[in-house]
Amino acid sequence: MAIKSRYEPDEARERILNAAESLFRRMGYSKTTVADIAASLSMSAANVYRFFPSKGAINDALCRRMLAALHVLAEDVANAPDKPSRRLEELIVAVHGHNKARLTHQQAVHEMVAVAMKENWQAIEEHIAFMQALFARLIAEGMKAGEFAAGDPEFSAGLLGLGCCGVFHPAMIADCSEEDSEVKVRGLARLLVRGLQVPGAEVVPLSRPKD
Repeated sequence: MAIKSRYEPDEARERILNAAESLFRRMGYSKTTVADIAASLSMSAANVYRFFPSKGAINDALCRRMLAALHVLAEDVANAPDKPSRRLEELIVAVHGHNKARLTHQQAVHEMVAVAMKENWQAIEEHIAFMQALFARLIAEGMKAGEFAAGDPEFSAGLLGLGCCGVFHPAMIADCSEEDSEVKVRGLARLLVRGLQVPGAEVVPLSRPKD
């Protein structure tokens, strides 16, 4: 059975992605077939292939959709009405919290994300570039405001991203997951932000933050 004509192509793609994500989360990526996805929508596998050439293409689209949701969150935090140092700290904590809650709590989800990161590197590279640009923007704002020491915002953003790899990467979060990871991540964020600040600037203590 084909997707009913009342569905526009974009809506049909979303329905397929929603069904695929549900099955990937419940059954695991490797155990789910295109036929399973089609059956859950009461259609033929051939009809799914009209919109996605392979299961890998479906996973790539899911990966991009998940990253798009993360980008919206990240931009909201970066645009909040607060000083750059505070927004930078909150951004690091928010991205970690999102990835931990969305991508690592279930083994099936972890598998799906691991495959996406291995096979769809272009989407991951675009995500890394997005985060680095956001970091650079906040660092530049901090430099302009006199909060951060003068320098190259792009270079500093690259170093900041490198320092956040362990708390952003889904596989590393899953391998090192702890109940109080958010507390430690906030401490790490404050440590990294402190490294950007001008000497003598007011800093937040690094001892086990409660907020």
